[in-house]
Amino acid sequence: MARQLSLRLLSACFLLLVISLAGFALLRLLPGDFAEVLLMSQMDGTLPDPETVARFSAENGFDRPLPMQYLAWLGGVLSGDLGTSFVTGEPVVDDIALRLGASAQLAMTALLLGLALALPVGALCAAFPGGWLDRALAGLAVIGMSIPNFWYALLLALLFSLVLGWLPSGGYGTPAHMVLPALVIATSITGVLARYVRGCLLEELSQPYVRTARAKGLSGARVLLSHAAPNVFPAVLTLTGLQFARIFDGMIIVETLFGWPGIGRLMVEALLARDYPLIQATFLVVASGYVLVNLAVDYIIALYDPRTRGVV
Repeated sequence: MARQLSLRLLSACFLLLVISLAGFALLRLLPGDFAEVLLMSQMDGTLPDPETVARFSAENGFDRPLPMQYLAWLGGVLSGDLGTSFVTGEPVVDDIALRLGASAQLAMTALLLGLALALPVGALCAAFPGGWLDRALAGLAVIGMSIPNFWYALLLALLFSLVLGWLPSGGYGTPAHMVLPALVIATSITGVLARYVRGCLLEELSQPYVRTARAKGLSGARVLLSHAAPNVFPAVLTLTGLQFARIFDGMIIVETLFGWPGIGRLMVEALLARDYPLIQATFLVVASGYVLVNLAVDYIIALYDPRTRGVV
């Protein structure tokens, strides 16, 4: 197991290296001189003179070959230096540290809420396949997967904030502020998870060991919860880890609409301000978080199911 996990960790490190290279190259591939583009973003689109561009390039090392620039930037990243914001003049890592906690809080709340909704819905659909409950819950799951996050967020804000006045329409600081953002993000993953749980449970319920358990006189609920459910846990956990990408997609929109001070909103602010060091750093942090979450999922599955330890 230790060998397999070490190989998985090495592959994750290689993937992070590729991600850092992609994030670095993404901005360097912009049309025109990179230093000139950065100066124009700070001068409200005014074209700088060649002397200013040359001085700016020399001060920031943009006059060096791209491989040398990448190695210098990567060395800074490894030492905890993600660059300096062109807007605030402060280290980028400070801006990210202030926002990362709020995003992690929202993401975990939305994930737990999504699982709390998806697991019983999927189990009920599997317990009564083809019935009215299965069809109704399947329809709701499809609707939840189909509604765009921005539209659903606006509808919830209109209903619960403006019409009913039960919840704040935006902000941060109290549990009430988290309800609407977490509900919007959770809904986007609930349908996917519920349908997957249903499919996995139906497959397990058709296995011979389930028929044996039923032949022994065990109730349907006990067979479902005690025999089938533990065997689908690794597959559901794997899909849950993959859904983190969808969670972050939702967070970019939801944090912006509800004024949640997270890293998704920070990325939008950086894009609007053309703060390229901050854009590059947020891209790297988010992608790294996704890789690390899936690595943690693999480790948990290996601890839970010994059969997977040879293939992690």
